[in-house]
Amino acid sequence: MIRSKFWVLIALLSALALVAAACGDDDDNGTAGGEGGEDIDCSWAIGTMGALSGDFASLGGPIRDGVAFAVDQANENGDVPCELSLVQEDSQGNPDQAPPLAQSLVENEELVAVAGPYFSGETLAVGEIFSESGVLFSGTGTNETIDEQGYETWFRAVAPDNIQGEVAASYIEEGLGGGNVAVIHDNQDYSKGLADSVLSNLGDAQGPFIINPEETDYSSVVQEVRDADPDIVFYGGYTPQAGPLLQQLTEAGVEAQFLSDDGSKDPSFGELAGASAQGAQVTCPCTDPTKQEGASEFVEGMSSEYGENAPGTFAADMFDVTNIIIEALSELNGDEDIEEVRAHVIEYFANADGIEGVAKSYGWEDSGEFVGGPEDIWVYEWDDEAGDFLSLGPASDLLGGE
Repeated sequence: MIRSKFWVLIALLSALALVAAACGDDDDNGTAGGEGGEDIDCSWAIGTMGALSGDFASLGGPIRDGVAFAVDQANENGDVPCELSLVQEDSQGNPDQAPPLAQSLVENEELVAVAGPYFSGETLAVGEIFSESGVLFSGTGTNETIDEQGYETWFRAVAPDNIQGEVAASYIEEGLGGGNVAVIHDNQDYSKGLADSVLSNLGDAQGPFIINPEETDYSSVVQEVRDADPDIVFYGGYTPQAGPLLQQLTEAGVEAQFLSDDGSKDPSFGELAGASAQGAQVTCPCTDPTKQEGASEFVEGMSSEYGENAPGTFAADMFDVTNIIIEALSELNGDEDIEEVRAHVIEYFANADGIEGVAKSYGWEDSGEFVGGPEDIWVYEWDDEAGDFLSLGPASDLLGGE
């Protein structure tokens, strides 16, 4: 009797298992409806690479946050047929560390595209790896020579240095009143390219005066700049050097207006520059999303997720770029080979024409160069009370001292 009841129980359990399997679970994560209504269990990865630790983390962190916010939203809203993950590689902004990290990314069989790298030097160091692997990469490196490398899968996310340099020079002459200008840089790819652009557009500026980014004592260069007696100092480079440089210039008696670039635009500038920070300005190929119509939901969401200083520099631009990747993925079924997925994302970017984001409108030339102009360059000024750079507006609105 006991044995008979045992086999009856087994039979019932088997039948129930078959029914459950036939019905399936409509709420499973990571499944997508493929052709013929079949469920596809799939996952895709969006990569990002940049300075997530070290001296430049205050620049890289906000960019990563913009990418992560877009990925999280896409998963929450079910915007793509496969579950998305974010694969992060920390280069610390160092071109020497970047190549093996890029190789690791392209060897990931779920990788569909890379939102990055963040800096020019690392972009130049890894461009061939991404391009030869058929992986789209779109980052904030602004050095104009990236456009000359022939990377077939590269799409710049922001305006390049030649545009920023031209606008910065016009702003120096018209917005700040011109006068005697000294140009300094630290000889890195990004820094030198932008400073050289400012010099060529100004024509009669003094410099370049070159500091060593590996050092902290800039006294010899500071002395040269003081002897030049400038009304305006333009520095091409990054915050870890810009802050101490400004402080040392001030201590040496240089009373010039200090103007730098997006590499210096982050909240740590005030701590590094000390009392000298107030009134320092930067140009940046990044709009202020708090002043952009239609960006309030993004700003509120980022602030809630990442703190009151969010969104930081380039967070909105890379949020937009990541969303364009996601828009491309939304056209797929989820059952495609990874090579087909990667190729589709590249084709989507190549055919983009005026895609509207929270920061700006996006489109690219055949070379992958961003289609933009002077209107994409904004000016920001350090405010001690706010503990950050606050936007003064597009540089084009400030020319002529208006």
